[in-house]
Amino acid sequence: MTVVFVDIARFLAGLYSFILIIVGTPLNLLCFYIFTRLVPNRSNATIIVFAHLALIELLIPFTWNMNYVVRELLWKYQKNVSMKNLEQHSLFVCKLIAFGAYFSLQCAAWLKTLATFARCVSLHNDWPLKNWLAKPINIRRVIFFVIFIVALLNSPIWIVNGEYGYVINEFNQTQAKVRCYQSSFFQFWEVAHLLIYNFIPFTLMIISNILIIQQVRESRNRTQRSRLSSPASNNRRVKTSDGGRLTKTLILITIFFIVFTAPAAIFYILFGKTVKRHRDLITMSLSNLATTSHVTSFIIYWLTSSDFRTAAISVLLCKPVGQARHSTEEKQRDKPISDQQALTRPSILPTDDDGQRKLHLLQTSTISQ
Repeated sequence: MTVVFVDIARFLAGLYSFILIIVGTPLNLLCFYIFTRLVPNRSNATIIVFAHLALIELLIPFTWNMNYVVRELLWKYQKNVSMKNLEQHSLFVCKLIAFGAYFSLQCAAWLKTLATFARCVSLHNDWPLKNWLAKPINIRRVIFFVIFIVALLNSPIWIVNGEYGYVINEFNQTQAKVRCYQSSFFQFWEVAHLLIYNFIPFTLMIISNILIIQQVRESRNRTQRSRLSSPASNNRRVKTSDGGRLTKTLILITIFFIVFTAPAAIFYILFGKTVKRHRDLITMSLSNLATTSHVTSFIIYWLTSSDFRTAAISVLLCKPVGQARHSTEEKQRDKPISDQQALTRPSILPTDDDGQRKLHLLQTSTISQ
């Protein structure tokens, strides 16, 4: 009974990996297209980071998740295949999948951290870094620097990972097989990966979000006080709501990242060396869970950003973005106006010059009579 349950669980884990690939690929491509071509605030530092993040998250399911798909859904049911993992195909494939997995995961985590930090800097007017980071060319330089550093940190994988081992098969013949992740380097690198991918980005994102929330609250309090003193300050609502939506997006991204990746980190720290039974199934499930955080970014953007949602609808329905935005504005104009909104809307009464002209005409007509 236990064997059957484990086989079903492994099949479902492989099927879920396949779903992550077929769903995450078009969604991340769509995110990249929207952030680089359609959203109105494409020069915003955080939006620029989101665009590059979509490309990195596009690569993540094609590493370990691709191995799970091939192993659990294809090779498992073929008797003539002796390889257990896709990394055993060749030394190059072993190095490529290992490097791609560690690099893409760490890079995505740090780009999310950079997006949160860039938003935090943009809200603090007294920080000297704000004007420098607000320039698109500078934020792109920082993005490329982050990608380069992460690639450099993972470069030893190309050297130390993978070796040929010789085994005797069932026909009493010596056969060469690729042994991946067997180097002593990975005993150290698994700990380093937890720090680079989990704990350091966790900490920085939480700190940045706390600073963002504090600054948003202070700005909201100042806006409320100025609104009470001057009704004309209601015109600032548009900018405040745009900033609020971006802040909600970053907070949700941080929460999703922590919730989906923390179980894998906790398992490797507390039980990584003690759990031996069904270890492959556990690591496969936790890896799928961590990858989910990099596929659900589209859902977060959809829920928190009206500009992104409008652009996505226009792409899915093959309509121009301007037409979709125009229809949205028409719906807003057709909404009934409340008393509070009526008081804050610009007056349509005659101006002083119109009144004086009407008064002059009235006096002239009275005299003539």
